[in-house]
Amino acid sequence: MSKEFITSIMHNDRVWNSVKVDDVTKEMYGYSDSNNYVINDYGFIMFRGLTPTMQEIHVCMLKCKNTQEIVKKAIDEVRATGVKKFLAPIGDWNKSALKLSMACGFIEEGRISKAYIRNGNFHSMILMGSK
Repeated sequence: MSKEFITSIMHNDRVWNSVKVDDVTKEMYGYSDSNNYVINDYGFIMFRGLTPTMQEIHVCMLKCKNTQEIVKKAIDEVRATGVKKFLAPIGDWNKSALKLSMACGFIEEGRISKAYIRNGNFHSMILMGSK
């Protein structure tokens, strides 16, 4: 799979409509060499190093029956490299991402109010952390 595949998943209307915020365009999002990606036929899971032991995680997948299993396996593989903590920043409107993160064992660890403007309204960023 290629950089183009990753960008095409980010720009897919199903994914984009779940994450878009005001004043941000699809062209602002795409593959980055500084991130690590676990790729499958349905999309990808992106990991970004925050510290040597903590990684930010983003899941960008089209409908897949076993997304939860795929995410848990990817986390286990990255955890085996010494990562102890995963952080998933999720917009409060993205109910499917919140549900998936909880199903994967994440818990809410905090909120940042007014982090996003979506459809002219302020929204919080929910910080989901791995146990």
